[in-house]
Amino acid sequence: MNIREWEFVYRESYDDICSSLDNVKGMFVAYNSNIDAIKHVSEEDISMLLAQVDQNEVQDKLFEYPRQIDSPSDLMARLIIAMRDGKAAEVPTNTTDIHEWLTDHLGFDNARMGGQAGIISNLLASIGQNVITYVPWLSAEQAEYFVDSDNLLFPVVEGDQLRLVRPRDAYDPQNKSKVNWILEFSKGMGVNFKGEHFIVPRDNRLIISSRPKWIRIEMVPELYERIPSLQANIDGALLAGYQMIKEKYEDGSTYMDYIDKAVNVIERLKEGNPNIRIHVEFTSIQNKLIRQSILKYIVKKHVHSLGLDTVEVANALNVLGYEELAYSVINKGENAIVSLFEGAVKLLKELELERVHVHSLGFYICVVAKDCPVSVLDHRKALLFASTTAASQALLGEIVSLESTVAGLDVPVSDKGHGDLGRLEDHLVNSGMCCMEDFENGCIRTPQYDAIVIPTKVVSEPVATVGIGDVISAAAFAGFLSKLK
Repeated sequence: MNIREWEFVYRESYDDICSSLDNVKGMFVAYNSNIDAIKHVSEEDISMLLAQVDQNEVQDKLFEYPRQIDSPSDLMARLIIAMRDGKAAEVPTNTTDIHEWLTDHLGFDNARMGGQAGIISNLLASIGQNVITYVPWLSAEQAEYFVDSDNLLFPVVEGDQLRLVRPRDAYDPQNKSKVNWILEFSKGMGVNFKGEHFIVPRDNRLIISSRPKWIRIEMVPELYERIPSLQANIDGALLAGYQMIKEKYEDGSTYMDYIDKAVNVIERLKEGNPNIRIHVEFTSIQNKLIRQSILKYIVKKHVHSLGLDTVEVANALNVLGYEELAYSVINKGENAIVSLFEGAVKLLKELELERVHVHSLGFYICVVAKDCPVSVLDHRKALLFASTTAASQALLGEIVSLESTVAGLDVPVSDKGHGDLGRLEDHLVNSGMCCMEDFENGCIRTPQYDAIVIPTKVVSEPVATVGIGDVISAAAFAGFLSKLK
């Protein structure tokens, strides 16, 4: 289809999914939320921050590529790398020193809800979905960032009874807040460092993810025992935050202890509703052992759906033994989109999933098992609805209602994304994997799997970029659930 035809299908699909969302009883969302301190850095900010550090040390760190931020030099090295490559990155820090250094030397523009589960909970509640959200470290301050609505509730146990209350009535006064920094930068910025000059190639951000020692991906025992009783309220679950699992803890426990706890929660959700669909939203995980373990022990066999971006696909393939394909995915060559498609197929099969949804700038790829109970045409509608919602988020900065998502329909379909899919079409048609007619409507059927590929709507000057991937996956999953037979 040409872009004009895609625009027509977009409007038709958007209306269809909006009318179907009431079919979803509700969703359970866990685990990670935090407060995001957001700063849009300027060229002057970069120069000022570089003046506060040892630039020779920063240059050394550029080659070392810090996987964790322990010092201002680590921070500046990763910020320069992110700006130079124009790629989003998330790097953990286990110390409050970085937060204090940025507060003293930079400051933030504003603060808002952060963390995948927090963003997803607010988005779903705002578009009218019933949401039960759970955060192990809910503080009074954190609770204020959740949408204050009757359709966003938090489970608490009082006596022997499970109750659903608003987050503002559920926090633990002993809990502290988790604060992440999001340093956003703009396409076209010029950066001078150690005699070299480069131009930032695209809008993106560096996230400095706070990982304090008290963070645990777990559930209080009294709530865990009562999970099956939620079955009347939910038919889907979106789980995120597993990247905060550590190899070892001060009390002697290990990553496997927390992986076992995560799997047990999933099994309890299934016990309450055998037909529930479980989606895991992946993210950047520096530790390869943790990355591999999450995929092998949590996602494989226990989960139906996985959401990732391009870099995360490469990271997943790398630890599953497909190093050459992983490299090809992140390579900027003409065949990168072909490798991305093949990588999604590998993940579907390797992890025994029902669906794999890859969101990339300009296009989405969703690979689906043959026995998936949602048709490829309904999947396409869900993806187009997600693209429209994400465009609205980028355009407005916040989704406050289902009605506000209609703004995304006026955002044009990406010419570049449409062209990228043309290269994928050439490969799949020439290799005999599908016919041109199948690819034209975005629905590909093969004997082993089905796939949906769509060009997306891209806002040329987004108000904000943080959380767009979470919005995409949550909206697509809600659309998917609305079409379950």
